Amino acid sequence: MFAVGTKIYVYGGWNTEYQFEGIYHFDTSTGEWWEPEVAGQDINPVWNHSAVLVQAIPSAKYFVFGGESTAFPEGGPRGFGEYSNHIRFLDTEHLQWFKVTTEDAHLKTAVFPKPREYSSISYDAKNSRLILFGGWSNEWLNDVFILNVSSVVGPPYAISEIIPKMGQLSGGTEVTIKGIGFKETGGINIRFT
Repeated sequence: MFAVGTKIYVYGGWNTEYQFEGIYHFDTSTGEWWEPEVAGQDINPVWNHSAVLVQAIPSAKYFVFGGESTAFPEGGPRGFGEYSNHIRFLDTEHLQWFKVTTEDAHLKTAVFPKPREYSSISYDAKNSRLILFGGWSNEWLNDVFILNVSSVVGPPYAISEIIPKMGQLSGGTEVTIKGIGFKETGGINIRFT
């Protein structure tokens, strides 16, 4: 689950009969459930996955790693699935899935996590990277992987508003800059070229 604004989203899972690939959200302002249309759903249904919501510019990204998935035959027996090591993210503004591609994915020396479920994942905002720890793959894993996602989430700072929007060309106008990742200071000189 993750929350954006007044909406609480639920993704994936299974209930021993069905596995879910869609996204549902509960709007706390209206008290109603919805199944929004999501683009880019060329991914398998997944459960026991790891996920983290990352505040990004211009919209939050919901990263999903690994988990378990299978093709349940219609009317057939239900069993365990296959472990995954896929990583993807949902752009929460456009509700579209994207696969994460790493810069060294084409290299033969690239190291990828073993397929797994039940991993822990967190986001290091200072260095714009995901940190993955452990999980289960027919044994408990005790490893750590780091993935730089700065190309997806952007820098750890961004301007969201400038007050006033316009000023004198000759300068001297006091400006308030609001955004993410800025520290309040006594004053900053800004020069335009």
